[in-house]
Amino acid sequence: MMGSRLGVAGAALFVAMAAVPAAAQQPGPSGGTLDMTHPQATAPGTPSAGVSDAVVVKTGAAVRRVAAIRQSYGPRIAAAGTDSERQNLQQQAMAEATKAINDQGLSLDQYNHVIEMAQADPALGKRVVDAVQSGQ
Repeated sequence: MMGSRLGVAGAALFVAMAAVPAAAQQPGPSGGTLDMTHPQATAPGTPSAGVSDAVVVKTGAAVRRVAAIRQSYGPRIAAAGTDSERQNLQQQAMAEATKAINDQGLSLDQYNHVIEMAQADPALGKRVVDAVQSGQ
């Protein structure tokens, strides 16, 4: 049972993450750190196991908000009558998702980087899924 619960939550996590594609990021310098308190733990090229618990918790909270935004806007976007309406709703959803991520103290780049690492590293992926499920 636990495996299927984790599988469903994991699938939901990665669907939620698709709401903030890298292409929608604002131009800016790439790089930096994911954790302001432990920069060496999250510098580019460092194993993803070095992502701090604080960053994982922030990412989990952001994923929950992004998923809720996606769920709220999805039907409205699908029902939009014109391309213009659809595009406007997509922009609104993206703005809300970006704000939800920023409200957790993460930049869009940081959020996407943790998500990419979680997709590539099952241990980090489980930590993020656990953070999403815990609702901390």
